[in-house]
Amino acid sequence: MNKLKVVLQNCYGIHSLSHEFDFDTGINQEKKQSRAYAIYAPNGLMKSSFAKTFEDVGNGIEPKEERYSRVSECSITLDGFPIIKENIYVLKSEIDIGLDSPAMTDILVNPEKKARYDELLVGLEKHKVKLIGALQKKSKIKKGDVERVMLADLEEISLPACIQKLSEHPCLDDLTPYEYATIFDPRSLEVLKSNEFISKAHEFSKRYQDLFTKVGSIYKRGVFNPVRAETSFSTLDKQGFFAGGHRVHLSGEEASIDKKELDEKLSQIHAEIDGDIELKKLRSSLARNVQTQALNELIESRSPSEVEFLLDKLKPECQFEFRKDLWAFYIKNTPEALVYMSSYADSKNEIELIEAAASQEAPQWAAAVERFNDRFVDMPFTLSVSNQAQASLGKENARLMFLFKDGEDEARYLRSEIKTLSQGEKRALYLLNFIFEVEARKLAKKNTVFIIDDAADSFDYKNKHAIVQYLNDLCSVDFFSQIILTHNFDFFRALALNFVSRERCLMANRGKNKIGLFKADGISNIFIKKWKGQIDKNDVILCASIPFTRNIVEYTTDSSSADYLQLTSLLHWKKDTDGITVGDYIKIYNRVFSKNICSDSKKPVKDLLFEKADEISVSSNHDGLNLEDKVLLSIAIRLSSEIYITRKLREYMGDPDYWCPSKSQFGSLMKEISTKLPGLAQLRTLEKVSITVSSNIHLNSFMYEPILDLTIEHLVSLYKEVRKIEGT
Repeated sequence: MNKLKVVLQNCYGIHSLSHEFDFDTGINQEKKQSRAYAIYAPNGLMKSSFAKTFEDVGNGIEPKEERYSRVSECSITLDGFPIIKENIYVLKSEIDIGLDSPAMTDILVNPEKKARYDELLVGLEKHKVKLIGALQKKSKIKKGDVERVMLADLEEISLPACIQKLSEHPCLDDLTPYEYATIFDPRSLEVLKSNEFISKAHEFSKRYQDLFTKVGSIYKRGVFNPVRAETSFSTLDKQGFFAGGHRVHLSGEEASIDKKELDEKLSQIHAEIDGDIELKKLRSSLARNVQTQALNELIESRSPSEVEFLLDKLKPECQFEFRKDLWAFYIKNTPEALVYMSSYADSKNEIELIEAAASQEAPQWAAAVERFNDRFVDMPFTLSVSNQAQASLGKENARLMFLFKDGEDEARYLRSEIKTLSQGEKRALYLLNFIFEVEARKLAKKNTVFIIDDAADSFDYKNKHAIVQYLNDLCSVDFFSQIILTHNFDFFRALALNFVSRERCLMANRGKNKIGLFKADGISNIFIKKWKGQIDKNDVILCASIPFTRNIVEYTTDSSSADYLQLTSLLHWKKDTDGITVGDYIKIYNRVFSKNICSDSKKPVKDLLFEKADEISVSSNHDGLNLEDKVLLSIAIRLSSEIYITRKLREYMGDPDYWCPSKSQFGSLMKEISTKLPGLAQLRTLEKVSITVSSNIHLNSFMYEPILDLTIEHLVSLYKEVRKIEGT
């Protein structure tokens, strides 16, 4: 597995790209190269599209062009044969671990199977939620308690097993009127197990029903029963109704009666119950609270035969079976139960296979977690397999545990309990999945091309270095190859300095309707390796070296020295700018760097700068790192902008001799023109200059990544735009 040839046409954002990656390590051990390429590509150029294309091929999907619906062509061959999808693994730049999913599981299994596992359980969970909702309506048990109560009654630990058992349970009676929560509320159960209820329930029911039918009764079934009567009359008494001389007129009576007469009438009606101490106590128990009153009203509302049936079912020895009868009746008359069980049957085997695989993979997960903790430092958490002993024996699925520490305080959480992690923490967890996948492929000896898309994003310096180390480890595996993409030049440089050979460090450039990959130059100290020997041979490098030279002058002297001020006049438009020649600059350069470069050129540096900027802006060839081109264009863009602003301010103020007095010249000019000419159409272009290039010109040998991240195409476009307004 040595040569990977990639030919892409209209694949996402890539219009055209063709490149062959040769992973041959070489014969000579001293010149042996790692099986890795690093590609530096500014944001928006090709990274994500390249990774997405490989991801599609790895998933057996045809890549496409989404924006303009152009026909896509994709050819990826390995040693002359179409690459098979199993040989591809893509570590995407975006985090893809589903931490925010409410149904996220704790099981540790390889990422592809984990996604499928979660998908199956999420589908089941949706059907389960609908089923629980339907059972809640029938049983009136709190939704959060339905499953727990049902499993306890059936002595099961699995909902599917419980439903299966209930579906087979014989249930011939119509139990529609009976609500589980009313009958088996804890306060109702206190009444049901009392001696009075056990011995007198049937007699009480008969006499209680008679209260509604006997001559002279004031009660009406389902409307006004003894409990409601007692509540009503007691409230009238407490509120002073009778003490105020008022009377009540009962339906069917000729005259109204006072409190004493009312009490006598109620005593006569209740005599058959209250004359028996146990029956009276039972009536009081059923009126004690809302829950027992609901049971009383259930008994009241049913026909004599239905009440007899219910009372038989509520005998202590029958209650356990009656619970199962109720659940079986609910399940058999709930369509959602059939849907849930059908979904479970469809996914059961696949779920069990994934869980079985997870048990076998437990030792690999333990190794991956250990490696993660060793490599990634200063994280707010460490990871562990919470059930490592059982998982290693294959008795349980491995489950991930987070340990957070803050001083002496510790907190442990399963993966499913973690809902708030920073982007860096999420990326670290995402990389744990990657580490596991690597270990699994290593164990299976699977030939793999890894496409790594900006793995270092969201990490601090130490953990970026940990990623570099881990990617370096991959190079020791003969059947692994890597293409590492990044827009972070510091990370790109770290790859080159550690294990990616310079010949395999590539720079992505956009050409006309195509993207090219070229060997990157100047990866480590471009000022010494490339610029130092080219000052008197390359005018672009000569102009681009001005900010670096000024930076050294500032370090070695100060910002008030004559050399510093003259160099500043080459980076900003000042009184003396037009008169500073190339020869003048070379003299400063010689003094600063102890050189003896000969130059008596009288050509103004400003003229040379714009001449070279014009050449770059019309060139169709922008291969390589292009640092000197980018620096020169940035200087020319800002200088041209300052010329335009200064002239506009002179016109506005009527002062042809105006020069900006501030040391922070460009920022001061922008503030001045924005205040005095707020409606100026060209302000938008000038704001682009301020945002894009102004601060990036102050470069040194340690920090020039910001200007590298600007594409040459963007700078060329902005240069042309600024030069156009300068001429207006």
